[in-house]
Amino acid sequence: MARKFKVEANIPSEIFTINIACQKPDYWIAYKINEILPFNLTRTDDFKVYHHSRDITLKYSLFYHHIPDTRLTYYLISNHNPEGKLFPAQKTSDYFYLVSGTISESEKHKILNGIKKIPFVLAAYNQNSGSFKNIEEFIAELELQVIEKKPNPPDIMI
Repeated sequence: MARKFKVEANIPSEIFTINIACQKPDYWIAYKINEILPFNLTRTDDFKVYHHSRDITLKYSLFYHHIPDTRLTYYLISNHNPEGKLFPAQKTSDYFYLVSGTISESEKHKILNGIKKIPFVLAAYNQNSGSFKNIEEFIAELELQVIEKKPNPPDIMI
């Protein structure tokens, strides 16, 4: 008799999410975030998501910045594809700015206020990550895709 095992990934890092409503293109909002906040969001391959209900894979633009010293990763991901939204329940959000890792409340406040100051940003608000269905699995997939696209790091010499 075959046994079934269920493996659950427990991601210990915190996930801070900001929903952004802005009609400007993805590269423009990424540029403005880089201007206002001390980050260097860079474009990577589109994030591919399989939608079970429609049996199709859709692509969403993705920018990211990783800071190894603090173990923080910043993502800007589009909620739009001509054929469907990444998170259909978040209809009014054009982009999501996600921070994977633990940051202070003052840093969260600084990021949110910085994004709100960007011209043409209609709304920016902190979204409770618990309201996203399977957010931990989503972040894990996002991190895997980004890692797969990175070149191998150089050997570390001590």
